[in-house]
Amino acid sequence: MKITMRSIILLAFSALLIVLGLWNYASAKPVTLDIIASSVVLVVVGWTLAMSIFEPNWIKAAIFVDGLVFLGVALSLLVSPYNYIFLLFGVILIVVAVLAYMKKLPDNLLRFFYRS
Repeated sequence: MKITMRSIILLAFSALLIVLGLWNYASAKPVTLDIIASSVVLVVVGWTLAMSIFEPNWIKAAIFVDGLVFLGVALSLLVSPYNYIFLLFGVILIVVAVLAYMKKLPDNLLRFFYRS
């Protein structure tokens, strides 16, 4: 991994997402399912962002995992109408990741997934 200004900024943003997710959970007096859902999403998105910075080849896997987390949160923790939004976003992320693995996306989008 080459340390650049872009990677430092993305790592700081990743750390911010993780800290906000943990802070959201720790500071809530009644811990509700909405608090748990938002904390899980923030922590996992921050973690997968950090992993994709260290290993650029993992971008497709990170997007796939984020899609699975959005689906899981929507199905288990959220109620209508919020779960439909999370379901839709999770399905979109999974479809994009699978299409990127199969190299069926347009070339201008595939360049984001296949760089070293």
